[in-house]
Amino acid sequence: MSGREDLYPSAKTGWRRLSYTRRCGFVDWGHALPDGPASLKRQLDQQASGNRKLDGLSVTLEGAPAFVVEYGQSMGSGSLRVSTVAHWIVRKGLTADQRKAAALGIYMTASHRFEGLQAAFPFFLVTDSGYSAEDLLSNVIGFHRAYNNVPEAQMRTICGEVSVDEGVRIWDEHLPNGLGALKNRTTNPMLFPTKEGVTSPSDTEFPLVLKNLRTSPAGNQWVGIRDRFIDNMLITRNLPLNVSRSGIVTPVSQTTRLSAIGRR
Repeated sequence: MSGREDLYPSAKTGWRRLSYTRRCGFVDWGHALPDGPASLKRQLDQQASGNRKLDGLSVTLEGAPAFVVEYGQSMGSGSLRVSTVAHWIVRKGLTADQRKAAALGIYMTASHRFEGLQAAFPFFLVTDSGYSAEDLLSNVIGFHRAYNNVPEAQMRTICGEVSVDEGVRIWDEHLPNGLGALKNRTTNPMLFPTKEGVTSPSDTEFPLVLKNLRTSPAGNQWVGIRDRFIDNMLITRNLPLNVSRSGIVTPVSQTTRLSAIGRR
């Protein structure tokens, strides 16, 4: 979660971590980085996690050829850490659009898990950053940047970034308790009246490129492992595995495989 001080440019780099934008509300540009979703995109495009043991597994999703993705979000310091890193199963042979929709589904599921953990005990005792007003939307911006190779400066323009002074004014008038006091469990922006750059209704409309992002639901093309990770014993034994729509992992016996082959 960002604070009021993040509205000001860094004395060393001039970078503004947090800014108010006419179309996207407050954006945390630290969350809007494309690195995480770019890693997820690479795994889906290559149909491989990059983990040798996981990539060596024979996996099916409801009987269809699939592969394992390793992805999640994490943060913290010392012994207090939050992480949603997990294993995900994705069908092989998806089209580019299907892979993008599956990636967004995985990405947003991991994002909701992350925000939920931050909002739960014991983390809510030390921070109110869980589902902070800017979090999920900033994540979506990072996803769009990764999939469409959009530079940060261009994204700031698309969202309609206002000046530092205007951002501070909006904060002081509408956020007396900070962004963490405003909870947003959606990817819709929380907008506030701005005196800068608004000449028509379109100046405050949510960008179409973000509105048009589509996600596929879990169960058909992808699913998260119910217990978060595939049991290490199954990975070590390198057993063929089938994963159900609900994320249950089941070893596939030799007899079952031969029977399935015979029915084809």
